[in-house]
Formats: sequence, C-alpha cells, structure tokens
Amino acid sequence: MTSQSDFGLYVHVPFCERKCGYCSFYSVVVNDARVNSWLHEIESNLEIVREKFLGNYHGKIRIRTLYFGGGTPSVLGISVWEKLFGILRENFLLENCREATVEANPNSLNENLLSFLRDNHVTRISLGVQSLNDNELEILGRLHDSKQALHAMELVKNYGFDLNADLIFAIPEQNIRSWNKSLSGVINSGADHVSTYQLTLEPDSIMYDSFGNVDFNVNGYYFYRYAQYVLPRKNFQQYEISNFARENHECVHNLSYWKQENVIALGRSASGYINGTRYKFSHENAEIESEKLDINDRARESAILLLRTKSGISKREFISEFGSENLANIERILKQMPDDLFVRTRENLALSAKGMRVGNAIWSEII
Repeated sequence: MTSQSDFGLYVHVPFCERKCGYCSFYSVVVNDARVNSWLHEIESNLEIVREKFLGNYHGKIRIRTLYFGGGTPSVLGISVWEKLFGILRENFLLENCREATVEANPNSLNENLLSFLRDNHVTRISLGVQSLNDNELEILGRLHDSKQALHAMELVKNYGFDLNADLIFAIPEQNIRSWNKSLSGVINSGADHVSTYQLTLEPDSIMYDSFGNVDFNVNGYYFYRYAQYVLPRKNFQQYEISNFARENHECVHNLSYWKQENVIALGRSASGYINGTRYKFSHENAEIESEKLDINDRARESAILLLRTKSGISKREFISEFGSENLANIERILKQMPDDLFVRTRENLALSAKGMRVGNAIWSEII
C-alpha cells in the first residue's frame, strides 16, 4: 500500500421508522428490500469513489474517523450492521480509528445494538433527544417521549460511550424554561457534547403547512444566546457554531469538514471532499456530481468553515495554504463589519460569541 494521509469516512443511512415533521433530509421508511438495495449501493459507491478520486491509494485505506449518519442508523438490525461492517473492512483499515460515531434515536436504541457497536470499536453515540418536553416532542412528530430519551441516555453512558445529545430550539410553544429543562436534563444525564439546532422548515417538510409562515429567527436568537450563556457555565465550551463540548470531547469527525480535511462519503445524498474536489451522490439515483475547486474558491470556503469554529483562522496557516492575497481579501470584507463580532489578534481571526449569533450574515458577505 502506498503512503497516504488518513481519511474521515461518512456513511449515510437513509432509513427511518417515520419521517419527522420538520425533516427535509433524504430519508425513506425502512424495509428489508430497501436495506438490501442500499448495501449494494454502498459497495457500488465505493467502486466509484476509488475510480474517480482514489487512484493513487492502493489496498485498504486508513480511516481516522468514522461517522454513520442519517436517517436513523439505529433502526438497522444487527445482521445488517454485520454486513455493513464487513463491506467497510474489505476496503478500509478501521482498527486505529480515532473516533467512530453512530446517530441514534431513543425509540430505536437498545442494549443489543449498543453491545454490538461497542464490540466493533464505536466510541460515540449521537442521540436525537431534540427536547425533554413531551409537548414539544409531539409538535416535532418524534416517536419517543422524554422518559425514553432519559432512559436511552442512561444506556449510552452505562455502555461506556461518549454521549452527544442533539437539541432543537425555537420550537412552537417552547419557552426559555422548557429550553433550560432540556439543556439541564442532557447535562445531568452525562452528555459529553451538546449540539443545538434552530428549527427551520423547508417547503417539503410535513410541518411547513402548519408553521411555515412563522419567523423562527425572532425567538431563535434568544434561545441560542441562552445556550451560549448556560453551557459554558457547565463546563461545555462552544467550539463550533452549533456545538458545545466538555474538554477533549469535541467531535473530531465534524472538525474534519471545517478544516477541509479529506472525507470519503458513501450513500445517497452523502457529500465528500478529497484533495480539493467536492462531490455528492444524488438522492434520486445514486449518481455522482463533483467539482474541483480552484485555490480562490477553496480559500473562501475555508474561511467560512474555519469561522464556524472557536479557533477561527490562523493567518500563518491560511497564507501557507492559499496565499497572502486571499487572506487580505477576506480581512478586507470582515473589516467592514462591527469589531465586536470578532476576536482579532496578530496571529488569528475568529468570531466572538456575538459574531456566532449572526454567523450566516457574515458568511454571506464572504461568498
């Protein structure tokens, strides 16, 4: 095998028991025929990626991080997981993987699955808690209640996994008291990492007809600011625009995206990045589209992605990768904005907590 840098690996698992009211991601209801077809597609995707982007990488490819997203990966049975891991092990070296994550929902997570995942080097469970208020869960169309969510978090910790809890804010009828209950509940349940996402509704989502005319940004600002206030006081540092973690519990796989590191992606609707080429598999027919980014495009994209993170842009590293002119262009744009949106030093440029609250407006100027 030729020498090579490590890769991140993302596998999209598109199956759910039922589509949630707010979801506009690609997913389908799980059944045996669809699962078998999907396993064959994963193998086919691997052949395509190897042929198009990995011609210089022979034999098994060394994997740094592994992430199973969805959809709801936890709906898969153990026999399917065995087949999936078999396919991956034929193509990748997984043994020294630094971090392996599986997304799960409280209603489909069980001890047999957790035991299997632990035995196969999975280190982290990202649990779709979304809320610990039963009324809010019902509005979102979730299949679990708060009791199931609390039990699932307990199981994850009992089996020795790192626990990431996903939470949604700006839900209709939500208030700061219920938001605090959800934040406190996942912390008290042993979460090592909390991801907070503002509710947004696309026209193709089930909830859109009922709530599509609601401006979620109005209330969303206050919920987000409250999370920025509370979580650091509980030893969760905001290391990325939507993510807070205890020390040494940041999601390494997601950091790969924000640092423009190589990530192989498999499955319909999955997006990957390999040596300056961005690609995506269609959700309709599994065909692939790709784009080779020139240095200026990569510089703008890198600036946006790095500004998502607490670390921000290292000027020295940015110049080394993209040249001083590209850095000057980025700085020229950002200097037109209020100073309190940034933390500026001679060596670094990052968003302040206030800047993260208006991140979308900042990034749109760079684009």
